[in-house]
Amino acid sequence: EIADRDWSSDVCSSDLAHDAGEEVMRTTLGLVRRNIRVYYRDRGQVVLSLIAPLILLLLYVLFLGNLQVDTLEDSLPEASAEQVDAFVYTWVFSGMVMITTVTTGLSALNTFVEDRVFGRFKDFRVSPINSVQLITGYLVASCLIAFVMSMVVFAAGLVVVSMAYDSFPGWRNVFLSVGYAALMCLGFSSLSALMVTFVRTSGAFTSLSVIVGTIIGFLAGAYIPEGTMTKGVVHALNVLPFSQSAMLLREPLAGGALTDLTEGLPGAHETIAEYFGFKLMIGSMSVTNGIAVLVLVAMTIVCGGLGAFRMRRSIN
Repeated sequence: EIADRDWSSDVCSSDLAHDAGEEVMRTTLGLVRRNIRVYYRDRGQVVLSLIAPLILLLLYVLFLGNLQVDTLEDSLPEASAEQVDAFVYTWVFSGMVMITTVTTGLSALNTFVEDRVFGRFKDFRVSPINSVQLITGYLVASCLIAFVMSMVVFAAGLVVVSMAYDSFPGWRNVFLSVGYAALMCLGFSSLSALMVTFVRTSGAFTSLSVIVGTIIGFLAGAYIPEGTMTKGVVHALNVLPFSQSAMLLREPLAGGALTDLTEGLPGAHETIAEYFGFKLMIGSMSVTNGIAVLVLVAMTIVCGGLGAFRMRRSIN
């Protein structure tokens, strides 16, 4: 029976399946490239997606930075001005990176909104592109754009704080921060994918982007330290994934500067770490790095799944 079997038909079927799989992959990658090109082609959109981290930087360069520096110098007279500056601006740097992972991923999904508004889904439906490929193209492009843009901000900030304040966090902390940022891109792009399924006009998407860009720094505790807020507000903010994500980046990026700042001052490290959001509390529960990572993973799965489901309904 083995000798009589027609092996050629099995080989042909295998080749056809392999070719079909390659075609699906090529089409999906083509959609990802198309969505990325659409995002970078609109320079105004790229700038808009970076407004929030730029606002944070300008606030600290022009106003809030001097306030924080003066407060720390009064509280820690033993610390040098260089140590205080290094800590404040590495702390700001970590907030900028976190905010970028949110705003750029959301901005990248403007392509989905425009395709919906201008009826391009009808063109996709008559082409050999299925809804799964379309959705994958939007989600992957959003994650990649968020990661690339956050790494641009990360690299620029790393160069500035290293040259201006001689505060390099170390390569281990750099790679750890990159890993955390990648996870944030996945989580917040998934959340953004769910949010944009409720947006039906370009104007509504612009309003959503402006609102998110305006409040995200506050929700992450990046505009002002959590120690300046009431406990009720702090605990409410610490429930959200934004402040938890900012916490993940603060220790590897600004932890070294905090250690230098408080060296030889008993109790100062713990007090300032809590004041500036290195350690988060929800009631009597401490938010650990493990909890923050699990929240981002859960958000990726749940929001990504719901977003993909609602996208599919919009496309079909």
